[in-house]
Amino acid sequence: MKQAQIVIDAAGGAGGGAGRLKTELDAFLADGTAPIRVIGRDRHLTPSWLVRREVAAAGAPVVVSLNNVSFAWRGTERRVLVHNALHFLAPTEGRLLALQPRSLRAQIPVVRRMLHRADVIAVPCSAMAQRVADRVPAVRDRLLVLANPVSPVGPRVPTDEVSILVPVVPSPFKNVVAELRMLLAALDRRQHPARVRMTAHPHELPEDLARHPRLDLLGQLPHHELSEHWRRTTAVFFPCLVESFGYPLAEARVYGLPVLAPDSAQSREVAGSALTPYRLSDVASLADALDEIDRTVVPEPDAFERGAYFTRLLGLDRERPGRQVARSAATASRAVRQ
Repeated sequence: MKQAQIVIDAAGGAGGGAGRLKTELDAFLADGTAPIRVIGRDRHLTPSWLVRREVAAAGAPVVVSLNNVSFAWRGTERRVLVHNALHFLAPTEGRLLALQPRSLRAQIPVVRRMLHRADVIAVPCSAMAQRVADRVPAVRDRLLVLANPVSPVGPRVPTDEVSILVPVVPSPFKNVVAELRMLLAALDRRQHPARVRMTAHPHELPEDLARHPRLDLLGQLPHHELSEHWRRTTAVFFPCLVESFGYPLAEARVYGLPVLAPDSAQSREVAGSALTPYRLSDVASLADALDEIDRTVVPEPDAFERGAYFTRLLGLDRERPGRQVARSAATASRAVRQ
């Protein structure tokens, strides 16, 4: 059997954005033509695995980690995907760090230290690149901005029902609960007919929200089931601020859906023309934004094409490693297409 030229470590999270990325990777590898071997699919990211993967990757010229922690010594070229903003919080965000479990806080120095071993550090957007550069300035010139791949499962499905999808799992570092209250209040203020559908369980929300007559709780759905809601919804609500990428922003752009989100550089970069901005914690601003959810947004199904993404991430184009973080948001949003 021919030795794989690229070894990918896929250990770690199977849900959320990490799980979505692995789904896209599997689709990319389906043709079997790339000289790639994937390890760690069934492994947790533990200290013992970080040692074992170095042995498993012996002989591979290129090693790629999808889980934030660079390989230490294997490979003549080491690449790592960094996609957890919590590892690179600013000093002003310290209260968010205090909410995290001890296990995550223990990861931070390891993740940051191991970046010095990487030749290429891929990040999903310019804001995430800046986070990394601010916390670990020595690796600034190794950063590569690549928007995560997003492949639609099919075209929109026409429906007469007006609905707003909230594809966010509540978490201590997400401001979704407070902003969900704002959304429901804005809908009432406008006497808007929209239903709100959220990927959460009742126990994950305060009781008054979980029982709200406008709100349908979907639980945590696998990607193929959630995609059916994406194809049928009218608009999307994504109020989150501390994100490495923001998959819902990209999904809205791909499907051609207005996405109600904060007016930030990251939102503009990822969502493009799908962005319908509002001011956080401002009911009046959100009510005004609701007036725009029936506008036409042209779908961009190839905006985050998986083939271009993995070609760049894995170095299959053999581009010279590394890229300066200083770049315009417009250039960053097109990175996956280059």
